[in-house]
This record gives sequence, C-alpha cells and structure tokens, in this order.
Amino acid sequence: MQKDKLKLTAEQEQQFEEDGFFLVEDALSAQEIGELLEVIHELYERYRRERNLGPHDPFQMRNIVALHPVFKKIVDHPGMLPLVVDLMGFNIQLRTSHLDVRPPQPAAVAEKELGSAESFFPWHADQPDYGWPQVDGITPFMEMKIGYYLTDLSQHNSGAICVVRGSHRTSPWIEREGRKVADPERVFEAKVRPGTALVWRTALWHCVTPNLSDHARKCLYYGYHPRWIRPSDFEHQEPAVLEGCTPIQLQLLGEL
Repeated sequence: MQKDKLKLTAEQEQQFEEDGFFLVEDALSAQEIGELLEVIHELYERYRRERNLGPHDPFQMRNIVALHPVFKKIVDHPGMLPLVVDLMGFNIQLRTSHLDVRPPQPAAVAEKELGSAESFFPWHADQPDYGWPQVDGITPFMEMKIGYYLTDLSQHNSGAICVVRGSHRTSPWIEREGRKVADPERVFEAKVRPGTALVWRTALWHCVTPNLSDHARKCLYYGYHPRWIRPSDFEHQEPAVLEGCTPIQLQLLGEL
C-alpha cells in the first residue's frame, strides 16, 4: 500500500484500475443496515400507495441525502469516504444519491438475454444526456459510485448489478452468432451479502439480473465526481438539509 493513501490497499487500487471495481464486505454494520431499511420501508410503502405501484414495479428516489438524515450520514461514511478520496482526490462532491427497491419479478423476465435491448434493464454506462468527452474512444475517469447493498443478493438472479470487467478501458462487446453481445467471460454478477459495498467506475457497462428471489432488492448508490462538474440531482440543497453539516459534508453537498 502506498504511504500517501488514507485507506486504499495496493490490491484495491490495481483492481479498480484494471477491472473498474472492487467489493468491500461489511462496509455497513447491522445497526446501519437496520436503520436504513426502516426508513426505506416507510418511504416505499408511502409512495407505493401514492403512485399506485404494482407488486412488481421497481421504485427509485433521487437526492436521498435531502430526504432523511440517515441517508445524509452515508455521504461521508468514515469507512468509505477515504477510499473515494484515495481514488479521486479531495476536490470532490456528490453528483447523485439514490435508493432502489426492486421487488421480485415474474419468471418470464429471465427469458430475455441478460442486458439485451429487449430486456427490462439493458446494458449501459452512466453518462450525461450529451455524453462524456472521450479520448481515443475511452472515457476519462469522470465519476465513481459506491453501491451499498442492504438485502441478501448471494443467490443468482436476485436483482444484483452485473458489470463487465475492464469495460471502462476496452469495449465490452464480442460477436456471437452474427450479433454483438457483452463478453460473458468478463461479466461479474455482484452476488453479495447485506452490508457489502461495490466501489466502481460508472463508465463500466452494467445492468441488473432479474429478481427471481422471494424478497425485494434494496440498495443505495452515491456518485462522486470533481467539483467542477455540476450535480445532476440538485442545484443547491435546501437550508434544512445543510443545517448542522460538517465542513466536509457541506463540500460534498455542493456548497463551494
């Protein structure tokens, strides 16, 4: 491990550079998971009624740091923010924060090829509507996310995220039977236990598996980028959100 790093190990740094991601097990404690799930359950039940969501409809909310203090605490999580600083430097802020609830789905959704254009969740890499600038076809390191998984995703087809290893540097596609598909040898399905975090470059091509389990997948994502890029979830946070924040939290929430 390099001496100037706060927490990042040499192995994590290498995997982040080559594969574009690494996992951190037990990133959240059982108490933190319980607090988050309690709030998510309340939000989900309320909006499920208000939006008349069906039993299989996914649920997502953005700028969750403004919804509840339990989400704001995660933005500078002491066990995880040092990894972000080691990878991106200290001149960073939050671009997005969102929660996802993906209930169990009908078995028929698994009949479509994973991540195909016909599937419920096609392969994509995160970027603005107008795209990131590229150099020789490669997107520079513009953003990273931490995904926090709060439910058990250890079984195949539990709604876990899938990423194509190294697709931030090289094309994810190969030719198979006359069409382009994501190289299955490089696809990684994040089959993880509750409390695990995925630290990843959002330039990675990714999708999610169908959720054929007996419980909803519940997770949080926090996206970080340099302060010279505009956030996508907010212009300015409301004063009530900023009240009581530390200087580090204020910076991450976009107060320059």
